[in-house]
Amino acid sequence: MTYTFLLPAYKTRFLNEAIESILKQTYTDFSLIVIDDASPEDVRGIVAAHNDPRISYRRNEQNIGGKDLVAQWNHCLSFVESDYFVMATDDDVYEKEFLTTLVGLTKKYPDADLFRARVAQVDSNNNLIALDRCYKERLSPTEFTYHMLHGMRGGIPQYMFRSKRLIEKGGFVNFPKAWASDDATALLMAGNGVINSQEHLVRFRYSDINISSDKSCGCEKVKARLMFSKWLNENITLAEGNDEWNKFYKKGINDFLPIYHKTTLIQTLRQLPLSQRWQSLKTIKESKIFTTTDLLSIIRHSMVK
Repeated sequence: MTYTFLLPAYKTRFLNEAIESILKQTYTDFSLIVIDDASPEDVRGIVAAHNDPRISYRRNEQNIGGKDLVAQWNHCLSFVESDYFVMATDDDVYEKEFLTTLVGLTKKYPDADLFRARVAQVDSNNNLIALDRCYKERLSPTEFTYHMLHGMRGGIPQYMFRSKRLIEKGGFVNFPKAWASDDATALLMAGNGVINSQEHLVRFRYSDINISSDKSCGCEKVKARLMFSKWLNENITLAEGNDEWNKFYKKGINDFLPIYHKTTLIQTLRQLPLSQRWQSLKTIKESKIFTTTDLLSIIRHSMVK
């Protein structure tokens, strides 16, 4: 088997829909492994209701994702035996041509380690909220870095990874609540370019039960943002060469990176209750990543809704 969907499951509200979207893929030669993260809900029953030989079920003895979501992703990675895998979720859904399209791209670009589908963001009722931009089919690592810093939509379920390469690199990059872990891991895997679909093939669900909308863990999200800022400063490598396009991308990255660090923190802070904002601002100050001028700018802009 060359392709695997991993699906770590804890919540069941959208789980059946997520599983059905995978099983309805037009490309049918794949396996689906559902990893029940010691959920108190009936994950096993939902999986068992699908009489499909491509599905297998695992259950963790203890909950992993509640303490460390990326540790759960890396635990799931230990079950992969295929050349490529997709880390699905228990609330997002795939268009039926997702795997057909990405399989075609793996054959067209056999040297690449990372494949990416365009994302359509939806609400709890599957209504469209926002659409990912269109990028050229193959992006160099420098181009991918530039676009990620300039508004490319992130998310773990949109990627197909070369299994061996990610394992060699130590698995998913671990930040609290997996906040920015998807972006860091994608950058880690982008060394041989990033291959993009031209169609919107993943419906990323923004609802009241996912981490994106969870305000209770705001301080941890801010810590993750600080860790990601440090990680970016230490791990971004730009291609050599002074042709017109490469110079543009490199300048766009170098000039914008300090702004990116500030604006993403401000965006995160603005979503938090006031008490968490003040606590997080103290954490930002203690990190000593920002100058006094930058810190004052972050404080001022984060207090404006």
